[in-house]
Amino acid sequence: MPIGRRFKAGEHNIAVILTPELVRRLRQLRGEGWTYTQLSDEFGIDRKHAWRICHGLVWSWLND
Repeated sequence: MPIGRRFKAGEHNIAVILTPELVRRLRQLRGEGWTYTQLSDEFGIDRKHAWRICHGLVWSWLND
């Protein structure tokens, strides 16, 4: 990878699974009591990734 070049984040990444709307829905469902395992099954992502989204470690620029 050339110096200074970064992978694109969020919906601009070509390998994106989630959209901003899905991230908002995921966070809403977590607020309603869904487990990270349920969220990962529903959205087709890793359980750890669901945790990271809900704790603002990824998709942090997306305001709810």
